[in-house]
Amino acid sequence: MQVLSTTCPYCNHDVDSTIEHLDGPVVCPECHKPFELEMPTAVVTSVENIDGESVGKHRLAAEPEERTLGTVHPVVFRARPVATLILGTLFLVAAVALVLSITGLAIAGYSLDETARLGPASLLTWACAITLVVIVAVVSYWMIQSRFTTLTVTDDRTIYQRGIISRETSEVQHDDVRNIQLDQSFGERLLRVGDIGISSSGQDDLEVVAKRLPHPDSIIKLIRGNQG
Repeated sequence: MQVLSTTCPYCNHDVDSTIEHLDGPVVCPECHKPFELEMPTAVVTSVENIDGESVGKHRLAAEPEERTLGTVHPVVFRARPVATLILGTLFLVAAVALVLSITGLAIAGYSLDETARLGPASLLTWACAITLVVIVAVVSYWMIQSRFTTLTVTDDRTIYQRGIISRETSEVQHDDVRNIQLDQSFGERLLRVGDIGISSSGQDDLEVVAKRLPHPDSIIKLIRGNQG
C-alpha cells in the first residue's frame, strides 16, 4: 500500500492517505473537513535533441507498468454444495464398505465379504472401489477446471482466461465497461459465490462471463474503483 502525506488546507494538519484516494475526497482527522487530493505533476525544464545512439546512455522515464490487483479462480466445493454433500456421503460409505469387505469384519452378524465374488475380490469390493475412483475423478476434474480458469483484475482491465488444452481469453478495458451483472441465488449469497458478466460500450452482448467466483461483490467494487 502506498501512503501519501499532505497538509490539510483548512487547519494545516499533517494528513496521511492512500493512493486510492487520489482525485477523490478525504476527510481531515483533525478538523473533519473534506478536501481532495491531486496527483503530483512535473514541469518540463528543458528540451534537448539527441540521436538514436545516445538514447541508450540516458536514463529515460518509462510508462507505468500495469499492476495486477487481484487474481481469482472459481470455487470448487462451495459452488456445488448439494453435489459435494452427495459425493462426500457416497465416498464415506464406499470407503467404509470397502474396508469391511476386505477385512471381513461383520456388522450385525453379517460379513460383507460373503457376497458373490468376481475374481480375487467380492462384487461389493469391486463396486466400492469403482465408486471411489469415479468420485476422485469427478473432484479432480472440478479442481483442474478451476485451476485453469482465471479472472485477473488489473488497474487497467479485466482478463478472463479458461481452458486446459485450448485457451480462451476475453478482456475488457475498465474505462470501456458499460454494465456489470451479478447473478446469485439465495444459497449462493449465503456462501458468497456468484457469476459476473461484463459488457463494454462497444458490444451488446456480455464479453466476459465468469461463473462460480468467490466474493463477487468485492471483485465488482475493485473493477468500479479503477474506472477512469
